[in-house]
Parts: sequence; C-alpha cells; structure tokens
Amino acid sequence: MANVSLNRTELCSLENILSSYVAQKTSIALSSLLGESVSHNIKKTHTETSKIGDLKNFVNELVLCSVFLHGAGDVRLGILYSIPETDAKQIAAKLLGMEKVDSLDDLGMSAISEVGNIMSGSFFNALYDHTGLKVDLSTPDFATTSVSSLLEPHAAGFLCPISDIMTEIELTGTNSGIRVHMLIIQDHDNARKLLNCKR
Repeated sequence: MANVSLNRTELCSLENILSSYVAQKTSIALSSLLGESVSHNIKKTHTETSKIGDLKNFVNELVLCSVFLHGAGDVRLGILYSIPETDAKQIAAKLLGMEKVDSLDDLGMSAISEVGNIMSGSFFNALYDHTGLKVDLSTPDFATTSVSSLLEPHAAGFLCPISDIMTEIELTGTNSGIRVHMLIIQDHDNARKLLNCKR
C-alpha cells in the first residue's frame, strides 16, 4: 500500500540517519562558511504537517530569513532553512568580509541563499554516499517572513499536508551562537527509501 505511515521505530531510525548526514557533511559545510565549529540537534519529527500550526515552538523570533530548496530525482525531498534576522545579518557580514551588516540588501540575501544552497548540496552528497540515490536541486528561494507565514509562499507549494513529514534540526555556531533551523520535508514513502537504500 502506498504511503503507509512510518512507525515509531522507523521514525527513530530516520532521525538517526538524517542526523548522521548533517553531522558528516552539512554541519561541516556551515562550519567552514562561519569559520567556527557547529553543533546540531534533532529537535522533533512532525508526522502531520497539517497540524503544525504553532511554529513559535520552532522559532521564537518574529522575523526570519528563510531559504527553501527542493530536490527531485530518485527521492523527493525539500529543505527549508529559517534563520533569525539578527543571525542572518551576522552570517552575511562574515561571508561579505564586513564587520557589521545593518540590513539585508540584495547582496546579503544572495549570500544567505548561497548558504542554503551549499548546506543542501552537502546534505544531498551525504545522502548519495549512503544510498546511491541521486537528487537534482532547485534554485534557492529566499524570503523574509514572519513565523505565522513561515511556509508561505515557497514551501507551501511543495508540502502535501496529509502525507508529508518534517524533521526539525537546529545548527548552532559554538562561538557566535548563530542559529540555522533546518526542516527536512518528505512524505513517508520517500523517507522509507532512505531507510531501505544502503550502498
């Protein structure tokens, strides 16, 4: 039967797999960009996206910078990065070689989008290394938005509220405290591919 929901054991295994991909590639990529070590933490997997109404449990700040990418190919998977605006300015300043960025102009937004692009590329490289599944990434979609509309306008077009699940991960710069929140979005069938495909 198509799209049978993952059971509790499978969800736990999926979180461990996603955590290993982030540890092996994604956190290292962000660490290289920030010039400091980065830790990560799997926070929660939401099994019904239609019930994620209170995203303030995910991020407390009212204004966020978000970058959304999705992949198509052997597996369907989307990644939504959300960064508190103050942290996004710190990241942009680091990447642009500036001491401080007061506001995110086109160049700053481009820098943040590129961070999402690089992190996603590293994640999908880890996925391919472990499963052999190939994914072609979309171009990054950037938005400055509020918590209440975090999934609009970009990720909402990718989500299927009945069947998609979202795994919440937080990456943190150990010196700066910069936080990057990562939502990995997929349906149960595609998640099961990650569980069953091993090189």
